Amino acid sequence: MSAPTMRPEGQQTSPRARTSPWRHAAVMVGAAIVVILVLVILLVRNRTGARYDHTMEMALGGPPWLFFNIEDRLQQVSVTTVGVAGVLVAAVALSRRRMGLAVGSLVLIGGATVTTQILKKFVIHELPGSTPNSMPSGHATVGISISLAVLMVLPVAWQWCVLPASAAVGFFFGAGTVVGHWHHPGDVLAALAVCLAWAGVALALAHTVDHGPLARASRTSSHPVRAIGPGLATWLVIGGIALVSCLFLAWGAQPTVHGLRDLALGMTAVALIAVGTVIVYGWFSQVARRFLV
Repeated sequence: MSAPTMRPEGQQTSPRARTSPWRHAAVMVGAAIVVILVLVILLVRNRTGARYDHTMEMALGGPPWLFFNIEDRLQQVSVTTVGVAGVLVAAVALSRRRMGLAVGSLVLIGGATVTTQILKKFVIHELPGSTPNSMPSGHATVGISISLAVLMVLPVAWQWCVLPASAAVGFFFGAGTVVGHWHHPGDVLAALAVCLAWAGVALALAHTVDHGPLARASRTSSHPVRAIGPGLATWLVIGGIALVSCLFLAWGAQPTVHGLRDLALGMTAVALIAVGTVIVYGWFSQVARRFLV
């Protein structure tokens, strides 16, 4: 067994990943495809499932100012918003001299946004006589993809404070479209899946550009990176979700009770979106911790 390479005192190389980031990207894309297929089969191409999806959306509500506060923020999403956000996150990456992060963040935002529109308008079709298809949610996709891109371009060592804020933004745009009666829960879960797929591609692309054979120099850190582990990452994401949940409650969000079944469905909708948020943001943060040092 060869002895480990010795380095001057005070210097320590960052841990190098042995597996290719493209393997992680492939798993993320594969998981996203499976989730979207299941959602389409159960909630779009099945009348019973579509009815339950609609009931879960309408099971939550509140006073008029709740909807005003949510809509006032969701309406900020536009083509201009996406463009400005892309320029800003790319500028942050370039300020760190990380071309890979700039490219990856733009691919994440642009790819997720375009994919959602293609799926919604040309790929996923509702049953005859059903309401027009709204899966995946465009507003949720924009909010989630931009918040993931911000998490991506900022230093990995900052995850302890950026991760809960990023997850809070993603959960607000996801759960907010349901509480505000803009989208079904299945639409938001599909948006999370789309963003997960493009997040994997973006992380792998960023690593390839910044660390691959075409990179100008191998990037190592002269100081150990104090990134967070999976357990802490999960709790940080849950913390962001809890803050948004408290915000909704402060605005007057409450179950629109039509019976115990509808109440359970409303709580299930929020729980599913919360679990999806934990998985996407937690998974993303751990792959970023491994490959974006």
